[in-house]
Amino acid sequence: MTPDATHTEAAPQDGGDGSIKIIGRAVAVLRALAGEREGLSLSQLAERTGLPRSTIHRLVSALEVEGVLVAASATGRVRIGPELVRWAEAGRPEIRSLLRPAMEHLAQTLKETVDLAVLESGRLRITDSIEGRHTLRAVSVVGSSLPLHCTANGKAVLAKLSDAEVARLLPARLARLTPATITRRAALLEELREVRRTGVAFDLEESTPGVCAVAIAAQDAYGTLAALSVPVPAIRFHGREQDIVASLNAAREQVSTVPPVDTLPESGAHDAPPAS
Repeated sequence: MTPDATHTEAAPQDGGDGSIKIIGRAVAVLRALAGEREGLSLSQLAERTGLPRSTIHRLVSALEVEGVLVAASATGRVRIGPELVRWAEAGRPEIRSLLRPAMEHLAQTLKETVDLAVLESGRLRITDSIEGRHTLRAVSVVGSSLPLHCTANGKAVLAKLSDAEVARLLPARLARLTPATITRRAALLEELREVRRTGVAFDLEESTPGVCAVAIAAQDAYGTLAALSVPVPAIRFHGREQDIVASLNAAREQVSTVPPVDTLPESGAHDAPPAS
């Protein structure tokens, strides 16, 4: 195949402008393919990037050899390959490390246990926890799974999703773990609408007798959904709700991946948890 006269791929010996242009063109191809799960043909790539089809052919062939692109169909369409995904995952910071400073500040301010739970494959898993300083305190087990429908962290995460996505994640039957557990889907969806409005979710002894909790959701740049929660023995919780909510909202400001302060509801919207 004859190289295009205006788009030479030959890199100069000193690694100068020619090499930079090749990298730029390769990046243009990858950007054009971003989000295209069914892939694109060479002609479509040429149209989107403004590069000659011969240039696209050479770039695609080289990227396929490296596993950065793979065939998406028998008709010549290509898409992003697993090697590029692996590189992206390798450079991805854990949400735990991003939220740890906010957790530590919360724990120091409230002297209560602070948990981080992450939504993974439809399950909520505790990935980090800082124990409270009180003799009587809530204790969470890192690595354990939590129900979504009756925990503050679960409701905070569910409120970030659409009702259709919530329906797909929830089990056919909402298990009753305590007398206060919500088991009616309509009631849960109504509460999630309130969580979306206020940005704060509550667990009023709905998952564990004698333990209440407040939580906010967070999301990293890769779409990972997580929740910061403060579980507190019920005997020490009532009357402190506003202090806990205020501390969580302050923590929200520390985390750049959650909505900025000017998009948050007025603090008066968080004066009290929903009626049990």
